[in-house]
Amino acid sequence: MNITEVIKDKIKANQTVLTEFESKNLLQEIGIEIPAQALTSTKEETLSAAEKVGYPIVLKLIAEDIVHKSDTGAVKLNLKNKKEVEQAYEDLMKIPSQTEKNISVQKMAVEPITELIIGMTTDPQFGPALMFGIGGILVELLEDVSFRIAPITEYDAKEMIHEIKGFPILDGYRGKPKADINAIVEVLLKISDLVIKHEEIKEMDLNPVFIYEKGLVCVDARIILKKE
Repeated sequence: MNITEVIKDKIKANQTVLTEFESKNLLQEIGIEIPAQALTSTKEETLSAAEKVGYPIVLKLIAEDIVHKSDTGAVKLNLKNKKEVEQAYEDLMKIPSQTEKNISVQKMAVEPITELIIGMTTDPQFGPALMFGIGGILVELLEDVSFRIAPITEYDAKEMIHEIKGFPILDGYRGKPKADINAIVEVLLKISDLVIKHEEIKEMDLNPVFIYEKGLVCVDARIILKKE
């Protein structure tokens, strides 16, 4: 997968939003871990992909006009067998959408120490700005995030992580395991590098990112490109 080509093709087709599936494939290309995933369009393909990926799995409806999947019921978690997958597939396909519908079959990620958000927005004056904070559904409520203008150094990345109020959660709060800070630093540096090399990227939203004692996994992502 050539990232430059993917971005060019999208812009040429007048599409500025990469689907979650495309966004995560792109992230995997720069060395960010994602759950095993497959894109399907029929019930048979979905069942076959579920067997390949291995239970428990997650099914997500992928459609260009459905952005906030959890708000519309377009995510089915922790499916453990064929019967549950069949039912989930039927439920997802009933969700109204004006665009083509596909299903993303994903490995259910292991429970993390906490959920993170890693993102990027384009500041009209300063260009790409990276964001880091505690993620998941609490992100809008807590507004506990730090920002830096790209490109960032390892020192900047560490500062971003230590700056948030929620840092104690990553540092073994109340006997919980300590999060792999180096893994977060690496991802921040990779995102910084990506947005500097590809100025066509307008926004990125990796949320949630599951952080563990060792490593992390990007569970959901969205990339938005600039219009030509």
